[in-house]
Amino acid sequence: MLFRKLIPPCCFRHLICNFKANFVRTLVSEVPTCTSTSATWSASSKTHDWNRAVLDGEKLVGHPTTFFSLRCLLSEEFTSVAMNLRRLVGTDHPILKTAKRLVYHGRTNMQTRGLVVLLLSKAAGHTSSCTDINSVGEAGVTTRQQTLAEITEMIHTAHLIHKGILNISPTVVPDENSREDLQLGNKISILSGDYLLANACKGLADLRNCKVVDLISKAIADFMQAEFLGEYDRNGNPLPVKGMNLSTWEEKSVLNAGSLLANSCKSTLELAGFDEELQAKAFKFGENVGLAWQVYSELLPFVDSLSYPAGSKFDLTSIPVIFHLEKNQSKVESLRQEINDNVSGFDYKRSLKVLGSP
Repeated sequence: MLFRKLIPPCCFRHLICNFKANFVRTLVSEVPTCTSTSATWSASSKTHDWNRAVLDGEKLVGHPTTFFSLRCLLSEEFTSVAMNLRRLVGTDHPILKTAKRLVYHGRTNMQTRGLVVLLLSKAAGHTSSCTDINSVGEAGVTTRQQTLAEITEMIHTAHLIHKGILNISPTVVPDENSREDLQLGNKISILSGDYLLANACKGLADLRNCKVVDLISKAIADFMQAEFLGEYDRNGNPLPVKGMNLSTWEEKSVLNAGSLLANSCKSTLELAGFDEELQAKAFKFGENVGLAWQVYSELLPFVDSLSYPAGSKFDLTSIPVIFHLEKNQSKVESLRQEINDNVSGFDYKRSLKVLGSP
């Protein structure tokens, strides 16, 4: 089969084994120390290379996958919600940043999961038992596989929007006017995310494959489960805890970043009629690609000084912080105390000094 020739099992085993501790630690070892102010990152050239790669991938599959979820958001039903986004300008609500990234930065790793699904579909081909063999397009992808890729993007975008919901209790946001604006932002986030999920569920039903429905439903459930791992402050930001290590990071990141792509890759081979063995390898492939994306996104605040100037927010449970705190457990309490003392606004610039101090 074409799939075995292009992506033989030994390559999958190599990818799976080497992604573990050595791969992650190698990436993080190239990150400058937290206190370094001279770190530079050729963001423009990296973005250009990435955009070119995504564009080439879209040509291979014959679909502009980076705007899958945008087409849904620009529907007539969503127009009234989009109009209310104007009222949020100046409130610094997370949904504004998410919307901006969707509109102005389509070809980023924010919207390329559907492309990975389609590329894997094209590489794998189809078995003689595939029920959609008559609907295979010129790019070698069936209509149902295209729908699955679109569903993957919609679910991922809905998850990003829902994660932007803020805690706006009076103790956190004492100003009543600001609180009302942020409440509107939360309502828009909930409705927008639910709208995308509803469309995704409808698309899943149209696939008429119970196994695929179960797999994608499992991915949505994993998103929710990831939110209950670890500790959070009253603003919903993850808190560092003693004993954090690569295993705890991977446990959460698999649920939060790897599960959707893993189950989508497995699902597309199910639709193509492949056996369980190859589906399992596709699952591990998608899971590891998702984890690699997660590592990359967590590195950016420390290496991309253009997009993340000094004082920018970063995850205190990200992989660079975890590796730093593994040998400096005493700093965990210092960070937690700093967070408790600054409920209204945590000073991330100061936290870098805490992390970088001896």
